[in-house]
Amino acid sequence: MQSGESPVWMAQPIPSLANQLSTPYLFFSGFGVLFSTLVYIVAGLVNVYMLFSLLFTGAAVGMVFIIRRRMRRTVYLITEQRAIVLRPTGVTQKGGWQLIAWPLSAGLVKERVLRNDGSGDLIFGYEPKKSSEDTTVPMGFFNLPELRRVEQMLMDITPSSRN
Repeated sequence: MQSGESPVWMAQPIPSLANQLSTPYLFFSGFGVLFSTLVYIVAGLVNVYMLFSLLFTGAAVGMVFIIRRRMRRTVYLITEQRAIVLRPTGVTQKGGWQLIAWPLSAGLVKERVLRNDGSGDLIFGYEPKKSSEDTTVPMGFFNLPELRRVEQMLMDITPSSRN
């Protein structure tokens, strides 16, 4: 943090929402494994499709664990001056950390995604996707437990929104 800057609020994303990101992929790859297993039982054949199904199912399960681990290590922080995301950059313990900060100002929140349970996302901006400059990726606080409370807190401490 910068000198004279102290934390006002700190939280982590809800890791259980990681399951929602990979549920469709798990469903279809699991269906493929089931189909391949039936082919193996009925015909006694181990086909290439079965091997690929197992590979993709393993990738989907691994994706759930990687996303959950990354969410558990991500920290959201609000100070009097900035909104900060501190997140791991690598999959392993040896990976580094990335600090992303936005100065508090009116209009900081570009988009809000509110879920039925009161959780949600605050999007502060977009950056180009590393693999494609034509695609953008939202940046901000994701899977917040109490979206409205955090958004209100941001509005209360933002200097230009109090005037």
